[in-house]
Amino acid sequence: MSETRRPPESMVATKEKNSKRMVEVAPEFVKVAGVQIERNPEAGPRVPAVERFITFSEDEFSLNILQIIAKSATLDQPLLLEGEAAVGKSYTIEYLAHLCNKEVYRMSLNGQTDTSDLIGKWVPRTETVRKNIESLIKNPDLCKNDEARKLIETKTRIKRVAKKEIAPEQEGAATGLTQEDLETVAALEGIEVPEGDWVWQDGDIPKQMKNGAWSVLDEVNTCEPQILVRLNAVLEKAGQLVLSEDGSKVVTRHKDFRLFATVNPPGGRYKGRIPLSAELISRWNYQNVGDLPKEVRAQRLMAADGVPLVGIKSDRINTVKNEEIPVEKTLADYYGIEWVRDLYTKYAEFADKVREMLRNGQIAKDQTQTFDFDQRDDWRFRE
Repeated sequence: MSETRRPPESMVATKEKNSKRMVEVAPEFVKVAGVQIERNPEAGPRVPAVERFITFSEDEFSLNILQIIAKSATLDQPLLLEGEAAVGKSYTIEYLAHLCNKEVYRMSLNGQTDTSDLIGKWVPRTETVRKNIESLIKNPDLCKNDEARKLIETKTRIKRVAKKEIAPEQEGAATGLTQEDLETVAALEGIEVPEGDWVWQDGDIPKQMKNGAWSVLDEVNTCEPQILVRLNAVLEKAGQLVLSEDGSKVVTRHKDFRLFATVNPPGGRYKGRIPLSAELISRWNYQNVGDLPKEVRAQRLMAADGVPLVGIKSDRINTVKNEEIPVEKTLADYYGIEWVRDLYTKYAEFADKVREMLRNGQIAKDQTQTFDFDQRDDWRFRE
């Protein structure tokens, strides 16, 4: 009979020893290669369980990703991780959430994902009515009334793009169906809805924004681009979400809410992945983690069968010295006006050169995504 492997009594302590304290866990914080992130005192129901990380390897590759995630979470920057399949993009986010006692929600996106999944929708309480309405929204071609079909397609946009009634660049954001829209569809289709039967149902993003969870959107380059446009406002600093379908109500985010996304490289062996626009990428802290090095692949298999990890070389991990400047202070208070003037003058020259090289195809030409370098990157540099 095979023996069931159980997590060690102090998994965190073991990990710290293996990685020479690259990851430190204290009651109030977790520190990853110098990057400190707040830790909740207690674990909620959606905090990933320790059992999921029995084989997690704090090797050089995963520590670099872990530090990237910790930086983004600390600076409150939405993080987009691109990399080959199964290198541990979402898994590493969940591991850090486990260490920090943060609740996590993961959603796998695909070509059938629509705004109602992410944002929310109006639904009838009556089950038979709800099923009839949802069936028409998912497949407008089932509508008996042409006006009802066009209304659904206009608001969801997906069908109109697929049928080439509008060009992709004209599609804009999918605004979703308001209660009034749905009442019109029901009337045109002869579906009788009891008075007061409509209720608003939050999608995944509003729910997680309100309760301060970490939200992970997997495979965001497999869904229709106009769906992602709805997240633009959320991706801004301390961003909010406007529910245009629900009377333009505003969802204010909890201070602990963090948004992450993952993608496989578009094209090649990953079918159905489309390149993201430069404008969308610029809203994220985009990081390409690549593929798993063969040495790390071998180490992970060895570690799973009892071979101790090779010590992490400190020069391969850019350990941060966490010196936080109080909000009432500026760099000029610490280093002087001339030093700060010199720093940002040189940065502006660098940023201008980067934009020129991008336009001329001198850099990033081997990438499957398209890139820009704009003012959002300026503020990321300052942070």
